[in-house]
Amino acid sequence: MKKIVTIILMLISINLIGQNLNECGIDNNPKLTQTESEFLNEYMTEYNKQNFDFTNKKVIFVTGNSGNKFGTKSEYFDQIKQLNRSNDKIATWVVKLNEKEQIESDYDVIVTYWVKVITEKRKRKILNEIKASR
Repeated sequence: MKKIVTIILMLISINLIGQNLNECGIDNNPKLTQTESEFLNEYMTEYNKQNFDFTNKKVIFVTGNSGNKFGTKSEYFDQIKQLNRSNDKIATWVVKLNEKEQIESDYDVIVTYWVKVITEKRKRKILNEIKASR
């Protein structure tokens, strides 16, 4: 009986995540919606998100082997949706910003996808590019 209840709960939670995903990435506003925040808080493992809470956060999305290309929120979620169809997950990580970096860039965090390595030097370059574009 416990197995049946566990299976039913898993199916319900998978269905809810799928429904929430359809509401994610519908614009490119860097500030996450409540639905997007909830989805990412559930989707990413603690290891990937490093105990980061996405609620009401403003995100820089970067991609490319070394994080050398800016992505958009809609591109990021489109890739998650595409991979979700085959029950795969995107290779994604959180790069936390310290308080000074947050104030200077007006962003809370960098989210990488399909990035092998992001160095501190590359992180500074991303933040400088963000500041220069304002």
